[in-house]
Amino acid sequence: MMRMNERVGTAQRQTVLELLTRALEQGYIDLPEYERRMIVVQSAKFAADLAQQTADLPQPFQWHPGQAVAHLTPPQHPPQPGRDPRLMSIISLVLGIVALPSSICFGIGALPAAAAIVLSRPGLRTQPTNRMAVAGLILGIIGVVAGLMFFALLVLVPDPSPSN
Repeated sequence: MMRMNERVGTAQRQTVLELLTRALEQGYIDLPEYERRMIVVQSAKFAADLAQQTADLPQPFQWHPGQAVAHLTPPQHPPQPGRDPRLMSIISLVLGIVALPSSICFGIGALPAAAAIVLSRPGLRTQPTNRMAVAGLILGIIGVVAGLMFFALLVLVPDPSPSN
């Protein structure tokens, strides 16, 4: 049985992070509070530091020093860079931002905007990266519409120069 003044390791920190993630998913804490607690948990040295981060939560989300370490197993394969929802959300956001000014360049901005829409999807499924993914999706949609509008203007508007 672990005492409150004992040092904790990675397994205990991961267990508490998992409890906090579940509390976030079920609405007991909001995202800013989750991020604040996550920082404390990642730097925790003693069991008391970890227990304090879950003490005000309902019983299923509380951590006690005697509690067994959660069934966390390290991933068998390293995560693939193209499948990280946070990275995909960031790329989506950047492409959405790039798409807006480039839409006025012969409508070429519709291409990065379409990519922003596609890349926002993995981030829309995860809570911590949801805001960036939503922003990337919205900017992507605006970029596609603006790009298509500028392209249509180029095609449909007659040439103003007089033909002799």
